[in-house]
Amino acid sequence: MTTPPRSGKWRDLMPRLLSAVVMVAIGLGAVFSGHRAFSALVLVVGAIGVWELWRMRAAKRAATGLNAGDRQSLWAYLLLLLLGCYGLVMLSAKGGLALLLFAIGLVVVTDSLGYLVGKTLGGPKFWPRVSPNKTWSGIMGGWAGAGLLAYVTHGYMPEGFVRLWFFVTSSMVLSFASQLGDMAESALKRRMGVKDSSNIIPGHGGVLDRFDALLALGALYAVLALIFG
Repeated sequence: MTTPPRSGKWRDLMPRLLSAVVMVAIGLGAVFSGHRAFSALVLVVGAIGVWELWRMRAAKRAATGLNAGDRQSLWAYLLLLLLGCYGLVMLSAKGGLALLLFAIGLVVVTDSLGYLVGKTLGGPKFWPRVSPNKTWSGIMGGWAGAGLLAYVTHGYMPEGFVRLWFFVTSSMVLSFASQLGDMAESALKRRMGVKDSSNIIPGHGGVLDRFDALLALGALYAVLALIFG
């Protein structure tokens, strides 16, 4: 008997899940192995991210040529990538294991619930010109997941941590920041005329496709740390 084709809506779910399992295993292995191992993983991700930016630049240059706006967009995203890597290394060194795990978990929950809720409920698009697949339902599903994660994990944070209500609300704001990081990478890909930053992660594309939200949080942490010390 011929197996019926999967619905187009869910056809990428299995490779996406399998890749996610492998990435989670590698990521958690590095986190629990200590600061040096995690920093090494961040450096690898950063190096691949630079290669993916170069790859997108080459694709756009070959297709239509590069204009000043293209170059500015690439340089801006390179800055975000470098700040993101720096911020994640700083977070590992200074924030402690609990906060590092929470930051990673927030991005995973935001992306996963955003994907599932958005695919299930659909509805109006959030910003179709930049990221045509994102819906308001998916965006808010990510916020809800981040708030729930903060509520559940607040008791595991360091002693004297912020109040629960502030942790929940700020986590939802951080969730949106991570979504904006995802949209920034989507906007860059659209400008460069590519679907994915690369194809090295089945179901996800490249490292910038997968880690854009976490890099955005890392960049935000780096900027705040540089401003406030």
